[in-house]
Amino acid sequence: MAAVGFTIWTTQLGPPLILYLGLFGAVVATWYAIASFVAFHIMFDRPDFLSGDWLTRCVELPPQSCVQLSICVEETTLPVPKIFPLAEYIELDLFDESLMTEPAIARAKQKSGDSPILATKPDALPLSDNSSELTVVTLVAHEIRDASQREALFRELARITTPGGRLVIAEHLRNVAAAAVFGPGLFHFYPRFTWITLAKNTELEIEYEFDITPFFHIFVLRHSGCSQKGYEQKRFQEP
Repeated sequence: MAAVGFTIWTTQLGPPLILYLGLFGAVVATWYAIASFVAFHIMFDRPDFLSGDWLTRCVELPPQSCVQLSICVEETTLPVPKIFPLAEYIELDLFDESLMTEPAIARAKQKSGDSPILATKPDALPLSDNSSELTVVTLVAHEIRDASQREALFRELARITTPGGRLVIAEHLRNVAAAAVFGPGLFHFYPRFTWITLAKNTELEIEYEFDITPFFHIFVLRHSGCSQKGYEQKRFQEP
């Protein structure tokens, strides 16, 4: 698109409106080509998010049991066992081609090969009630495009997480930062209020939330009623 647009502009063949539209399209296409590469570098080539060190801020004490739900692609999975080496750790693969219809997800799974991690469904996690002190959902909930299945997943997450434990949701948001670097691709993500509504509908309470780079938003949740203050949003601040 950038090449075509610049060609139209430089050849000066056509009416002024077409020339300016060509220049505009070329500039927009060039911006998103560069901005998206920069955004992915910030997200996945730097340790801010994928190191997982920030998980220690989400718990009061090191948990004895941890569960991570992802699509089990190495580039988007947090090293939870390294962060909490004494905890019993279980990793679940939520990939389901019938629910996650984006071609990029299928390509990523093909490159990752067969995974020894237990495959599961959003509405039937193979874990007992109150079995996880720290449950982490890593960049996968937005891939479940069906709203009822997302709600079913959150109910399952509430079921397996201990009342005093923490549920950590790491997500991209549909916000200004996403619009600036992904353009129309921002509609693949969901706005913040979608996740707040999901939490309220599944008897979960957002204790606080914070950003890691402009592209990752973290929700720290627990069961409603565990806090005497009730629902209260708190912005995370560095100590």
